[in-house]
Amino acid sequence: MPYQAYIRELMELFDEISFHHIPREENKMVDALATLSSMFKVIPHGDLSCIDIRCRVEPAHYCLIEEEEHGKSWYFDIKRYIKDKEYPLEAFDNDKRTLRWLAASFLLSGSVLYKRYHDMVLLRCVNAKKAE
Repeated sequence: MPYQAYIRELMELFDEISFHHIPREENKMVDALATLSSMFKVIPHGDLSCIDIRCRVEPAHYCLIEEEEHGKSWYFDIKRYIKDKEYPLEAFDNDKRTLRWLAASFLLSGSVLYKRYHDMVLLRCVNAKKAE
């Protein structure tokens, strides 16, 4: 509401003005930049922070996901639970509850595990090391 009131004040300074709404789904980069800019504190007449943007060929999460120490993929326990209803040997009750909760948002089709999102989009789970 404060933005709307401020815009109405500014509108009086112009002879002609028009607004065009672009849905967030169609402009994800602007949404991401707006989120980033809200994290910076702006000091009047001070230096502005610079945001360095780099394009990547592969999805960013590929850069972060690594195999665990024992050589199994990050989704190994989820896939095993969905397929065989087996928990890791060292799992406590809370771990089991968390695994069941996580598994509810995945779908196993044959040997392929998919992450299911609220809009019913399915993303294939891929081990970054094996994808290279």
